[in-house]
Amino acid sequence: MTHRIRGWGLLLLLLFSLLPLSCASPVRAVGTADIGMSVRMGGTDPATVARQFDLMAQMKVKWVRTDFDWSWIEQNRGQFDWGYPDLIVKEASARGMKVLALLTYTPAWAREPNTTSHAPPADAAQFAAFAAAAAERYARRGVRHWEIWNEPNAREFWEPKPDADRYGELFGAAAAAVRKVDPDATLLTGGLTRGGDAPDGSLVSQTTYLERLYGNGTAQQADAVAVHPYSFPFLPMQPNQEIGGFRGLPEVHDLMSRHGDGDKKIWITEFGAPTGTGPAAVSEDAQAEAIVQAREQVQGWSWAGPLFYFELRDGGDDRGDLHQNFGVLHRDLRPKLSGEALLD
Repeated sequence: MTHRIRGWGLLLLLLFSLLPLSCASPVRAVGTADIGMSVRMGGTDPATVARQFDLMAQMKVKWVRTDFDWSWIEQNRGQFDWGYPDLIVKEASARGMKVLALLTYTPAWAREPNTTSHAPPADAAQFAAFAAAAAERYARRGVRHWEIWNEPNAREFWEPKPDADRYGELFGAAAAAVRKVDPDATLLTGGLTRGGDAPDGSLVSQTTYLERLYGNGTAQQADAVAVHPYSFPFLPMQPNQEIGGFRGLPEVHDLMSRHGDGDKKIWITEFGAPTGTGPAAVSEDAQAEAIVQAREQVQGWSWAGPLFYFELRDGGDDRGDLHQNFGVLHRDLRPKLSGEALLD
């Protein structure tokens, strides 16, 4: 998730957040269709991690997506701390869940000076070496699906601004490294977030960016395209969404078809809506209705891959902070209405 609301869209989001969202009451259950969940459990004690996995099992979650964060795992070159992904893979495997590993973010030693972990590495080969190490460790444990970077079409996650050619170098190096270890691995592009083309280049729309990835040969190397088509404060198929929202996904598939990739799947590796009191937050009823509607719509798109909800648990207790309130569970693990819909 892009961790701020872009200024040019803030006023519209504030206005639209005041409009009522029509949603069924009581919220209907999601049903038995395969469900994916994005989780962030770093710094959480093992017992609480296990409890969260138990709740996901009750929700019939089949996929778990989490960061395999290079900037944390290899903070010092050549010294790896696999504790967090080890725990996630263990708990997922014990419950028959598949893992989508998000390979992303750069440690200080591997990036240019005066940059953050959201800048790409100075040398794509170093990222590829990390990807190979991860595949060596986890392919034999059942991790066969890899998403390469997070939201590379937005400045927030690709500093100083999106660069499809440089991302292509990163993807190509990482994909080759993973496939050398596991030839049957599934490689996804980094999930592309919503929004139109920004005049200053700080954001590139999904379709513009993907067109560039086809132009430089990157998209052809991927097994699937990943997107983050957030629609909040609207429901998934309501009109007037920001460019790149859920309703616009057929445009992404049309672009892929024009390039001969119509048989490839579009994986929705993040989708959700924040509750709370922040700008563009929605009610618990609307959040629950959004996740149900998204699942129903995806089942009608033959080209859609798995749908991952963002996210399992609220990131904090500040109801005014948009980014702390995407969970289908409250911070204390009590289910919101969306969680209840998943548990039914």
